[in-house]
Amino acid sequence: MGSSPGGASERGRRRAEDRRRIFLAKGTRAVAYGALSGFLILYLAQDLQLPVVESLALTAVTLVGAAVANFLLLPPVERRFGRRGAVRVFAGLFVLSAALLFFVGNAIVVVLAVLLGGVAASSNDNGPLSSLDQAILPSTRRRSEHAEDFARYNLIANFASAGGALLLVVPGALAPRSVPYLPGAPHPWIALIYLALAGMTLFAYWELSDEVEVRGASGSPPSPSIALERRPTVRALAVLYGADAFAGGMVINPLLTAYFVLVWNQPAASIGLVLFVVGVVSGASFLVASRLARRIGLLRTMVFTHLPSNLLLVAVPFMPTFPLALGTLIARSALSQMDVPTRQAYVMGIVPDRERTSVSAVLGGARSAAQSVGPFPAVALQSAGFFGLPFVVAGLVKTGYDLVLWRRFQHIEPVTDAPDVGADRGPATPSGASRRRG
Repeated sequence: MGSSPGGASERGRRRAEDRRRIFLAKGTRAVAYGALSGFLILYLAQDLQLPVVESLALTAVTLVGAAVANFLLLPPVERRFGRRGAVRVFAGLFVLSAALLFFVGNAIVVVLAVLLGGVAASSNDNGPLSSLDQAILPSTRRRSEHAEDFARYNLIANFASAGGALLLVVPGALAPRSVPYLPGAPHPWIALIYLALAGMTLFAYWELSDEVEVRGASGSPPSPSIALERRPTVRALAVLYGADAFAGGMVINPLLTAYFVLVWNQPAASIGLVLFVVGVVSGASFLVASRLARRIGLLRTMVFTHLPSNLLLVAVPFMPTFPLALGTLIARSALSQMDVPTRQAYVMGIVPDRERTSVSAVLGGARSAAQSVGPFPAVALQSAGFFGLPFVVAGLVKTGYDLVLWRRFQHIEPVTDAPDVGADRGPATPSGASRRRG
């Protein structure tokens, strides 16, 4: 049944507001994650005097935690509370994690806090909130604008995460080591900023409208699980994304920091600036990716920008000077993330609305689990004196991922069984099934 112009206009306004709230929540969360990704390794290795291997093991646990939350917690929470209720639940856990981090100065409690918040030491956001964002965002705009929206979403995240990393080099950010009238906490000003940003994230999510829920025909039973005919496709994507994330885990920020400190004798403050520049350059590339996708398609943009970035990654340890190594890394960052918004738009385009949360959870969980393994072979290679070898291995694995992805999916075009946003998609249900094409 059609809808009145006034009703359609009001729904469009609510969807636009929901989109802005998703962007705001992502930005505030990314600042917190960017700061914590650098702070966590410093706290464990310097303040608690833990060996590097143990510190990396604990940071890897945070990646496993994001995978577990996606696989085990997100599906039942969404089924019980719907998308809007689910984002409130996980944003509430984010606030709880920030409170624990601020008030308690204990390694185990800090890691527990990070797990509750869905934070990963890589500063990438592969937790349940990210999965929900990716499921919700396509419902706020027309299909032709999905790649552009995901580009903006990731642009905000990269710039915000880079700004969070920059907090580590701001004079006085890591001092004083205590706050009057409060229990001792590790680097309390970083923790206080993290707590404030968690509260802002919860506020942004709290006012989402019911437009974010799955739209289905009246009486459709809630069925957010992945259809049998799509499971082989999702499994193939999970394996491929896992391989890519494993390689990415070999060159996460703490390992980049270790490489430039050990090989080029760079101070920690300058590494913070390096990570900031890399984040800014990566973020700017998202806008280019959305425009390129309009011309050559989502999958071609994913593969044909990622391949040259892998070659640059392999080249980093062969550079004879620090400026050349840094320049190669920055050049690689200008290409390496262009597949992120196009990948998200592509996947959300080949599954129906009712399955998007489940698919996002599976793929996000696969990425988190695989990425948690990547740091260990990299640390083993660096400990044996092969400081540049992780770059080579990561680049070659990523190249294999691109080639297999292209061969397996080049003939699968993004489609959807729901009409463009703006049409009447039926009533909202907490996790109801959307209508199939007749």
